[in-house]
Amino acid sequence: MRRRPGILAAGLLALSLAGLSASAGAQAPGASDAPPPPPGRWRPGPPGGPPGPPFSDVLERHADELGLDADTLARIHAIAEKARVAEQPLAEQLRSLHDAMRTMLQADSPKVDDVMQQADRIGALETELRKARLSTMLEIRSLLTADQRQKLVQLFEAKKQRWRERRGDATGEPGGPVPPPSPPPQ
Repeated sequence: MRRRPGILAAGLLALSLAGLSASAGAQAPGASDAPPPPPGRWRPGPPGGPPGPPFSDVLERHADELGLDADTLARIHAIAEKARVAEQPLAEQLRSLHDAMRTMLQADSPKVDDVMQQADRIGALETELRKARLSTMLEIRSLLTADQRQKLVQLFEAKKQRWRERRGDATGEPGGPVPPPSPPPQ
């Protein structure tokens, strides 16, 4: 069974909030000339990253439920914007590496060593981007209280449950039973 990257990301998102950083200010590679979409708009993620609204937009949408004040939201947006600007060159470089890989693989007889080295470069840059997003998530998370983090996990658990119900079951296969939501972390 082949799983889509978004399914895995959704599960990680709800369980650890680490997946949230994947969208913290993410912008599509190569979209540097266009202004970022307004808050609340979904942005495509880089190759291997899940699409979705930026973490700061999610927090803003649920600010009342989470008890976030205007100062905290402003700090969250500043962190997310700083991360977006810092990650943009990396995302563009990753797109370039993927384009070069496609070119290599279109050759009649690609050199195995060259392809493997390119795969290593792509993997290293993807890891660097994921670490940057994780760092952003942790920085934003440090602004939240334990109760706010717990409420955020509950919100994402509910979203994951609704998604599972639309898909059919926990594995994404139609027709299976839907398990109850996981209890919030203690």
